[in-house]
Amino acid sequence: MKIMKLFIAVLLVLFVTPTSGVFAAPEVKAPPAKPAAVKKQAKVVKKKKKPEGFVVGKNLKAGMNLDKAIALLGVPQKVQIKRGTEPSLDSLSIEYAKHGVVIHGLNGKPKVEAIELLPQFKGQFENGIRIGDKVPELIKKYGVPQSMSTSLARYPDKGLYFSLKENVLVSVWIFMKNSKILSHQLFKPR
Repeated sequence: MKIMKLFIAVLLVLFVTPTSGVFAAPEVKAPPAKPAAVKKQAKVVKKKKKPEGFVVGKNLKAGMNLDKAIALLGVPQKVQIKRGTEPSLDSLSIEYAKHGVVIHGLNGKPKVEAIELLPQFKGQFENGIRIGDKVPELIKKYGVPQSMSTSLARYPDKGLYFSLKENVLVSVWIFMKNSKILSHQLFKPR
């Protein structure tokens, strides 16, 4: 009897084991672990991809493609059409009030003709200038203006016109070289 039980147990083991092996789920192997150096490198790459926002003179500048500027700044609050002295000088103003930026383009032209930085602009220029800086800081970064009054510092060779109030920078106009936009003609010295 003991032998018979042992024989049945052996038979069951022989028949059940191969059968269960056929129906068993395939063995899933875990992917090999990455070395610690690779994991750290991946984290560094993720940190570098963090968007930097926009910096005037670096990734937001006069002369860049209008569609790239719009993609950078997002959905505008307001869009206006301004009549020029002739149809080819009609312009488009795209306002981003939350950024304190207005970009201007000419009718049918794909480039940003001008950038207007409003008093509420909180960003900065590539060289560190910000709205609220004083005139000595402006001179330190850009040199002596070509002309200056109590309300305006002109750098026409750079296309920069800084509006001042009590020696403090309050707004800025940046123009593309040889811009035909009406505002640029108004800023030029006569």
